[in-house]
Amino acid sequence: MEAKFNCRPDNFVYNNMLYVLCKKDTSGELIDVALSIFRGIESPDTYSYSNVLVGLCKFGRFETAIEFFQEMGRAGLVPTRSAVNFLMRELCLLSAKEGAVNEVRVRGSRKPYTILVPNVGPKSGAIRPAVGVFLAVCDLGLLPSTFVIIQLITELCRLGKMTEAFEILKVVEERKLNCVAEGYSIVMQALCEYHLVEEASHLFGRMLSLELKPKLVVYNSIICMLCKVGRLDDAQRVFQIMSKKRCLPDSVTYTALVHAYGEARNWEVAYDLLMEMLGLGWIPHFHAYTLVDKLLREHGRIDLSNKLERKLESQILHKHCQAGQLEAAYEKLRSMLEKGFHPPMYVRDAFEHAFQKYGKLEIARELLQNMDKACEPSKTEIRGS
Repeated sequence: MEAKFNCRPDNFVYNNMLYVLCKKDTSGELIDVALSIFRGIESPDTYSYSNVLVGLCKFGRFETAIEFFQEMGRAGLVPTRSAVNFLMRELCLLSAKEGAVNEVRVRGSRKPYTILVPNVGPKSGAIRPAVGVFLAVCDLGLLPSTFVIIQLITELCRLGKMTEAFEILKVVEERKLNCVAEGYSIVMQALCEYHLVEEASHLFGRMLSLELKPKLVVYNSIICMLCKVGRLDDAQRVFQIMSKKRCLPDSVTYTALVHAYGEARNWEVAYDLLMEMLGLGWIPHFHAYTLVDKLLREHGRIDLSNKLERKLESQILHKHCQAGQLEAAYEKLRSMLEKGFHPPMYVRDAFEHAFQKYGKLEIARELLQNMDKACEPSKTEIRGS
């Protein structure tokens, strides 16, 4: 165009060419052509740089992309938000791949096969420039999408770079972004995973002061961490806060507390928690149940041991009935009656309803009649009364 008509293209024409070469090309063969065209632009603008940034990231030329980003900053230009999102997202993905598992083809045998080989030791080569890009664009008044910010925080936490994660979270909080609650949750879970008790406690208090509502997974992470390090009073306080905030516990919450109190040989609290757990419909792990049962027997509380077993058996029977597992439900009720355990009325009704639903009530009728007879007072008892 310039040679034939003696007319130099303007940036609009150049940018359209770069857009096609960098964003629409799928082969990667034209990125060098795009670079040469870019260098021929007298005064490249935001869109010129942004198109090339996307193209370089798209085809794995990350070092050159970072150089372009820095060059853009020196020129006093700010990239487009979509270009920043693309650059940061690709850097985070590259960082995740650095610590991932690779497939290696083994050919030294008669029949080649593939094995999975983990990368030894987490690397952080790609995450550093991602943090640098984030902080740089924030200083320029541009914020990436919340999805990309969360991706960055998640990757930093995975790598154990909690200082950097806190730095990003601080920016998110100061700018009052709508991903602040999710960011806090991710960092909280990471702190608990790394057993950074003081940092986790401080951040949890910060969440409450900001009137953020921690999710169940956050409460569970804190309680599990505190139980593992033996701070049961603190774990109990968090459990109480959880109740006040109307966040319902699940089996993970109760199992952690029951196991911790059981290991501390506090059978009273462990028993109460286990009964509460069963009352809410959760079935404890076998190890948690046997631990509490053993403590009850050691302290001569056979009555509570039997009560706990009856409660557990009834709950398991109820689960079988709800799931339509008729054979398992039949065997469970039969074994309970042999032990002298009679399920509560709501479980009996669930048992009858399950068999009736599948047209097999006759099979269960004998068991139900035996149970009803066992529950009736004898004639001698009636006369005596």
